[in-house]
Amino acid sequence: MSSVPLFGTLFTVVLERNNPRRGLTGAMGCLYAAGFDPAQSDTDNMTATMRRSPALVKCLGEQPVSYAGVIATLVLLAVAGLVYWCLPKVRDRRRRLVPVEAVDADGTLRAELAALAERTGIRSDVRFRIDPARMTSGAGVHGRTGRYTVCLHAGLPARRGTDPEGFRAVVLHELAHIHHRDVDYAYAATVLWRVFVLFALLPDFALIGWAVFLVVSGTETPWWPGAAPEVLAFVTTGLLLAGLVHLARADLLRRREHHADLRAVAWGAHPANWDRPDPPGTVAPLLHRLTALLRTHPGWAERRRVLADRDHLLRVSPLEMFLAGASASMLFGSLATLPFRPLAHGALWLTVALVAPVLCIALGLPVVRASRTAGGAPGSGALPGLWLGCGLLVGEFVASGRYRVDWLLPQPLYLLAFLFIGAVPAVWWSQTLRLALGLPKRGQRRAAAVVCALVTATVLWGGLTWWRLGGERIALGGGGDLGGALARAYAEAVPGAWQDYDMDLSALSYGLSLLSPLHRQVPVGVAVLLMWLVPLVLLLWQRPGAGPRVRRTLVAGCAGGLVSWAGLALTWSVGHARRPATVKERTGPFLVVHQWWVIVTVLAVCLLTAAVVAAFSRRHWLLRAVIAAQVTQLTAYGAVFLLSSADGCLGPLNTVLDVCRWHPRNGLALGTAVTLLTLTNAVLGSACAALLGAGTAGIVRRLRGRPAVRLPAVPAPAVPVRRRPVLLKAGTALTLGVPAVLLTVVASTQVAVTSAASPFSPKAAARGTKGPDGSPPPTQTRTMRTWQTWSWLNNGGNLHTQRINAAQLALNAELLKAAARKRDTNGQVPVDEKTFHRVCGALGKRVEEAQDYFPVPSPDLQKSWSDALSRLHHGTGRCQEAMIPPKGGPRRTDAERSQQFSASLKELAAGLRSFVAARQDIQKAATSKTK
Repeated sequence: MSSVPLFGTLFTVVLERNNPRRGLTGAMGCLYAAGFDPAQSDTDNMTATMRRSPALVKCLGEQPVSYAGVIATLVLLAVAGLVYWCLPKVRDRRRRLVPVEAVDADGTLRAELAALAERTGIRSDVRFRIDPARMTSGAGVHGRTGRYTVCLHAGLPARRGTDPEGFRAVVLHELAHIHHRDVDYAYAATVLWRVFVLFALLPDFALIGWAVFLVVSGTETPWWPGAAPEVLAFVTTGLLLAGLVHLARADLLRRREHHADLRAVAWGAHPANWDRPDPPGTVAPLLHRLTALLRTHPGWAERRRVLADRDHLLRVSPLEMFLAGASASMLFGSLATLPFRPLAHGALWLTVALVAPVLCIALGLPVVRASRTAGGAPGSGALPGLWLGCGLLVGEFVASGRYRVDWLLPQPLYLLAFLFIGAVPAVWWSQTLRLALGLPKRGQRRAAAVVCALVTATVLWGGLTWWRLGGERIALGGGGDLGGALARAYAEAVPGAWQDYDMDLSALSYGLSLLSPLHRQVPVGVAVLLMWLVPLVLLLWQRPGAGPRVRRTLVAGCAGGLVSWAGLALTWSVGHARRPATVKERTGPFLVVHQWWVIVTVLAVCLLTAAVVAAFSRRHWLLRAVIAAQVTQLTAYGAVFLLSSADGCLGPLNTVLDVCRWHPRNGLALGTAVTLLTLTNAVLGSACAALLGAGTAGIVRRLRGRPAVRLPAVPAPAVPVRRRPVLLKAGTALTLGVPAVLLTVVASTQVAVTSAASPFSPKAAARGTKGPDGSPPPTQTRTMRTWQTWSWLNNGGNLHTQRINAAQLALNAELLKAAARKRDTNGQVPVDEKTFHRVCGALGKRVEEAQDYFPVPSPDLQKSWSDALSRLHHGTGRCQEAMIPPKGGPRRTDAERSQQFSASLKELAAGLRSFVAARQDIQKAATSKTK
């Protein structure tokens, strides 16, 4: 998949080698037209390009689709398949192998080899050959599917006389590779890797080197020096990709060696044959240990350790999880370059569809094996999840640089969020699967495992979605509010004295960028509901003595609920001290700020509860934490409703009202606002807090010298356990589940209804990022402004000009037709009112489309362009009103309408002259040569 963007870039440069503005077409042309400048920071570029986000989306969607990268990738796969098919023959000819008969005078060697092959039961065509050039006592195997060659080194037949057990162990090991199809895996991975490097990676590096050479030689380009970090990112991405593929290939081959050892021992090879010292080498021991992950064959000590403890091979490898995470980040970037351009959500779902099975299988198999073994104690999944997050972090840090101009992210610490994005679903899956395996019936266990896997995938998708919609913007240095868009949107939606709440508004805009990305995602809302409800049901319906009691968890949640009541009372008291003098003033910015701090209080108490519960729990600590946090959350919602409904009767806790009355509508309004932003975020945040709480407790126990307690997955009860009454189980689940389900449904409905009118919608944000006249800030250099203007013209400016000219010509044609008609008795020319209303409306529509396009990069040119379009738009409006007056408007006589129509034509003529002059100035600025 990574070859698609590499080939796409290569073919784009080659096909546009004669383009004087090379690099300013396609997607990058749209970005330059929107105001992108490599000399500016990432934050400035994001603010500039998102000023007219609908126009940018439309421009990107109108770019011609190129299948060059996909076709080249398919050709690459075909070449790899051809090489895979022909490589064994080439290897036979190059090595000059000889048949076994050449060294087997009495035929005993052939007979023993045939007996060993028959013992393994291999049905494929296996040939034995001798490599006279290699004098060691080893062997190798190569070939393709259905036809394999076991190559015995020249020293191995001689070893047969002195060490027959060792001879058989070597042969059985090679036959085990054939049995496990390791030859196919190894050759396919090797061939694909070599073909990719030769035909995709090296040409890309050559292209980058050529571009750098042109820059050094003095060629004028918009990519230097501002885009030097992007060029470096391309190189780093290629190197990382090469390293990841080699690490994955080496890890695969090492694991296949271990599997072959185990199979050979199962066929009769004696484990003592692996008691061999590692050969001394010229590499220093420290360097040899550091490069262990790069080698395709494990050392003898590691092979003996796996033979002694075969469960060691089945444990989750940190390297595998790291590779899965890094591959996921790079896969998302590659999917975005496909010709059909999948949406961001679709690309994330495809990425999760490939990563989630790896996560579930890698962490699920140890849990299943531990449940079948007495005293089995699988890990919590935290360490593999953290390695998965590290892979996501590294992949995102490197791959995202291909679209940035800064050397580093302005806020790189936010990349640490990927540790939680990887660890939360990993731990949750491990712990819930252990509970699912404790159910009494097999069908129940399977159904629960499927549900848990789907929730795990959705939670992982939610974490990646949060990064794409909010975390990435914060990491780019926007502070969550690029250009102050959210703050201005709130100031426009809720007029009032916002100058008194500058600090609160800053915290509000920053916090909303953290909380708002996921509150509109219905799949995440459902997954979050199941994230605590499924563990609760599993804990209640465990076999007697198989699972922990839920009572302590519910008690901890109730205690957190009491803390939430105290915290909310404190928030209300602070609001009472800060409230303005009149009720009208209290319903403005003060009420918005008060709602925000209520949301903060609810979230803070839930996170604190989860961290404390996880710190003092030994088993299922994440599940206990989210269940307790949910109990706290539901209790806090009750406190919010009561305090809001009884406002005016609370004395020192009154915030808005002073008259004592019961106001349930106020309680529902504030409760709904709080629920929308906390229902999903509180559970996910509690899971992250649980990781911190459990990690901190583990560090403290380690510092105190207390070893971590590892309890078995399913402990055997020492005494008879009394079953919980079914009604008590059902009542507990319904008491907590029904309100949560109803709140989830209400929140989803409210989000669908209010998202369009929200001051934080994309339209509101776009409104807030416009300058005084809608124009972008001036760029630093005249050359860059010229390139931007050229991109502005060629990515839509010329098209809008042509459409306006065509609509104006249609209007002129109708005027000529009317002038050719005979005049009436009053000397007036009759006109078709519907026809002129239509052509004037068509011209007005074309003008509106041009107004919605990107602002001209030059502020002076933008002013003249905007004024010309405004005059044209006003003229078309007057023309339509003269032909067909709007309903409810003032009544005008025919003479007045005729006069208005004539005035509109004069205004259109003047606007058209201004339009043509502005277009000529823009064309001149776009084609001027600057130094």
